Amino acid sequence: MPDPADQSIGLWTLFRIFLKSGLAFGGGTGIMALLREELVDKRRAIPRPEFLAIYGLGRIVPSGTVTALAVAYGYRYQGLLGTLASLLAMILPSFVLTIALTIAYTQLVGSPAFAVINVTLMPAALAVILVGALRLGQEYMKPSVELVLMVAAFVGVLWLGLNPSMLLIAGGLVGAFTVRADD
Repeated sequence: MPDPADQSIGLWTLFRIFLKSGLAFGGGTGIMALLREELVDKRRAIPRPEFLAIYGLGRIVPSGTVTALAVAYGYRYQGLLGTLASLLAMILPSFVLTIALTIAYTQLVGSPAFAVINVTLMPAALAVILVGALRLGQEYMKPSVELVLMVAAFVGVLWLGLNPSMLLIAGGLVGAFTVRADD
């Protein structure tokens, strides 16, 4: 069986994957779920553990996670040209949609329609984010060291106010010494 890491993705395919990702709802989590589906499940272009490792690295760099992923995968599969194509494809939909929503926002401010946004749009947005996060981590929802680390990080961020980036680094270090990949 060929190593999935040896598979390449063409420039046009890379552009289409990231354009589709740029159109995904749910912010970074929704985009991550779509990228996992495209690169790991559908195309088998990258093994899931490596995908999650790159995702973890993308979470700790100063840029946005999805921007870091566009750079990483674009460069991995098509070099500098792939990086540019991935970034353009990822940014284009949100750029156009942000302009359109900004225009709509300025037209709706102070109207009765604007008053109901918090009770309608926000719960739906939170649900999309939660579903994406659960799908991304569903394999870790069984008793394991990973589940303990996940719950500890959740408690650390939500109730103890710890820095998520520092928890990612600490989790990576703990995982490096305690968790062994299935071979």
